Amino acid sequence: MTIALPPLVYTLCFLTHGDDVLMLLRVKPPNRGLWNGVGGKIDPGEDPTSSVLREVQEETGYVLPAARFCGLLTWGGYEVPRGGLYIFTAPAPAGEPHPTPEGLLAWKPRRFVFTSGEVVSNIHHFGPLVLDGAAPPNLPFCLPRRPDPAPRNPSPAPGFHV
Repeated sequence: MTIALPPLVYTLCFLTHGDDVLMLLRVKPPNRGLWNGVGGKIDPGEDPTSSVLREVQEETGYVLPAARFCGLLTWGGYEVPRGGLYIFTAPAPAGEPHPTPEGLLAWKPRRFVFTSGEVVSNIHHFGPLVLDGAAPPNLPFCLPRRPDPAPRNPSPAPGFHV
């Protein structure tokens, strides 16, 4: 049986320095007001690796020679179109990142990244896997249903399946 993947049009990269991860406090949707990795939309004709290297340079000023592919994150929901992204990691070069109009960049300890309610919640599930070097998985994230005004049955809990 073949499973069709949704459109994978984004990249996300987690830059590391020792036990710290460079995180972006987003000022734009999606995930405005939450910490996330850096990345963005893949340009037409661009492959995922070229896209993530470009996005890292645009958002941080770091020029990376390479990034490690760590997996796919896919999603689907009742009010959100199906989609997905390529996840990468890379050691950060020396020096501090430059300011970005995307939000505030800051080094955060792994414990914060994996547990804080201020971080995009699906990172709590896949972050330990990708930052500890697990083989690249496909990580489908199921978005919960929007509650009905008068639900007959409770909606299923949000899920994350590996």
